Amino acid sequence: MEKHVVVKVAGAGEPREAVISPGVTSRDLLESLGLGTNLLITQDPAGAPFGVDETLFDKIQEGQKLYASPAMEVGLKVSWRMGWRASLRASW
Repeated sequence: MEKHVVVKVAGAGEPREAVISPGVTSRDLLESLGLGTNLLITQDPAGAPFGVDETLFDKIQEGQKLYASPAMEVGLKVSWRMGWRASLRASW
């Protein structure tokens, strides 16, 4: 039993085709495509990623397009000094 998928890698050219079988994880898929494990697999570009060790077979459809992109850190780190300096400069 196998499923064919297409993986679009962020910032890369052509999508890559892969075949997965039961038990294949996100990590396995990335490694089979030669992408390493610093990327995350999602079902749509803005979707939540699969876990690195999450099995994919039962969660995707035959011929489905998946997306691989780097993890992003979300949030803003501002110290008191940075905020004060930014407001001081903005007031000039």
